[in-house]
Amino acid sequence: MHFLSHPSAGFAVFALLFGLVPGLSGRDPEPPDIRNLLDLEAYASELAQKPHVIPTPDLDPFFSKLNYDDHRRIQFRKDRSHYANAGPVAVEFFHPGWMFKKPVHFYEIQSGQPTKVPFDPKEFDYFGLKVPDGVSYPDGYTGFKIAAVDRATGNRPEFLAFNGASYFRAVGAGLGWGLSARGIAINTVGGAPEEFPDFTHIWFFKPKEGDTTFRFLALLNGPSITGAYEFEVQYAATTTTAVTASLFLRKPVALLGVAPFSSMFWFGENTQPKPEDFRREVHDSDGLLFEQEGQPVVWRPLDNGKQMRHSVFGIDQLKGFGLQKRDRDFRNFQDLEARYHERTAVWVEPREGFGRGRLHLIELSTGEETWDNIVTFWEPENLPTATQPMRISYNLHWQDTHTHPLARVIATRWGAAPRALDLPNVCTFVVDFAKGALGATKAGEWVPQCGVNVRGGAAKLVGCKVQSNPETNGWRVSLNVEIPPGTDLVELTCDLLDEARPVSERWDYQWRR
Repeated sequence: MHFLSHPSAGFAVFALLFGLVPGLSGRDPEPPDIRNLLDLEAYASELAQKPHVIPTPDLDPFFSKLNYDDHRRIQFRKDRSHYANAGPVAVEFFHPGWMFKKPVHFYEIQSGQPTKVPFDPKEFDYFGLKVPDGVSYPDGYTGFKIAAVDRATGNRPEFLAFNGASYFRAVGAGLGWGLSARGIAINTVGGAPEEFPDFTHIWFFKPKEGDTTFRFLALLNGPSITGAYEFEVQYAATTTTAVTASLFLRKPVALLGVAPFSSMFWFGENTQPKPEDFRREVHDSDGLLFEQEGQPVVWRPLDNGKQMRHSVFGIDQLKGFGLQKRDRDFRNFQDLEARYHERTAVWVEPREGFGRGRLHLIELSTGEETWDNIVTFWEPENLPTATQPMRISYNLHWQDTHTHPLARVIATRWGAAPRALDLPNVCTFVVDFAKGALGATKAGEWVPQCGVNVRGGAAKLVGCKVQSNPETNGWRVSLNVEIPPGTDLVELTCDLLDEARPVSERWDYQWRR
C-alpha cells in the first residue's frame, strides 16, 4: 500500500489478509530461549514439522473496533524510546488496534540472555482518546520503528519500520518513504491462494555505546513456511539492511518469492493515455533494473495498462536487482504533499544462496495512487523442505539510485509516428540515455550505433535514429515500429553500441495495445 507520511500507514491493507487461510487456531507457542540465529533456525525447523497455528485474536473490543483516525491518535512517547541513550538507534513500538490486531512478541538479548519485552501502556500518549476503565491492554505490540540518534544535533530521523505480516520499509537520509519489502512472498501469482506469513517474534540485541549498526532476529511463521531471519541495519545516505535467513517449507508451494518488493506506479511519461490529473507523473518507482554475470544490464520501465502484466526473466547468476526511482525532477510530479520525486529506491545485493532462478515483475492495473500495484522478487530454482533449509543472505540498499558505468535510460516516451512521415500503423518510441562513463571518453560529435530487437506478431522495425541530446548532455534514440492492427503485444530491446561493445544498459520494453 502507498502512503504519504506515517511510516506505518502503508501496511494497513495487509492486515485485512491475516488469518484468512485455513489452519489450527490457538495461542502463539512461547519459543525456547533464543540467543542467536542458530537457535532460531533450529526452532524454525521444529515448527515447520508441525501444523501451522493461527493465533486467536485476543484484543479488547475497545481497541479492535478503533477506526483509522482514532488509532492514529495513539502515539509512542519519544521520551520512552528504547536504546536512545546507548547505541545508534531509538526503537519505538506500534500499538494494536484498527486493522492491526495480531500481537508481535518482542525480546531483548543482553549478554547472551533473552528477556521478554512486555507491553506497557505508559509508553503511549492516547491524545484525548478515552480509554474505558477496566479495559484489557494488549499482550504485545504489532510492530516497531527505528530512528537514527544524532547526539550532536538531537535529530532523530525515522528510517525503518516493521508492521504487518512480514512487511517492512526503510529510507536513506534525505529521501522519502516509498516502496515496501517483505520477508518472503508465497503464491503471489499462478492461481494458488496467496499467503502472507507473519514475523511473530522479534529479538533485539541490546546495542552498546559505540555501535554503528543495530541487529535483531525475527521468526517467520505461516501456513506453508517458517524462517529464521537476522537483520543488521545502518542508517546513512544509503541505508543498508543486511538480511540473513534460513527458510523451511511445511508443504510445497506454487511460487516462492525471495527478496520481494511492492511499489506503486499509476502513470509516467510513457503512459498512454494519461489520467485527467494536474500532475505529469505519479509513481513511487519508475523501473526495474537488474544485473547478471556475463549478460547485459537491463532496464525495464514500469507502466500501468488495462490488464495485469507478468514478466519473467531467467537468471543464471544474479548480481543484483531493484526497483528504482530515476526521475527526481519536481517539475515532472508537481506534488507538494506526496513529494514523489523524493521517494527512495532499493537495490538487492546477493551475498549467498542466489544461484539459478527467475526474476519476476508483476504490474497490476490500477486507477489510483492509493494501492501498491508493482511486485518484484527472485524465485529460486531449488526449494527447501521442512528439515533441509534454503539459506540466503543479501544486502538491501535503500538509496537515491543504483549506479554503474554504462549509459543509463533516463526517459521513455512513445506515441503515433508524426503525420508528416506518412507512416500508418507506426509507433515512435523515444528513449533518452545519459552518456555514462564509457560514452564520456568519446569525442563530442560521436554517437553510438543502435542495436534493436522487435518481437511480437507482425511488428517490425522500420527506422532507428541516434542523435546527441544537448538538453540532457546524452543521446536520444528514436525507433519507428510498425505494429499492424492485429498485434496487441510487442517486446522491444535497444542497446547502444560502440562497434559490438555495449556502451549502455539494455532498454527492455513491453508495449500493449
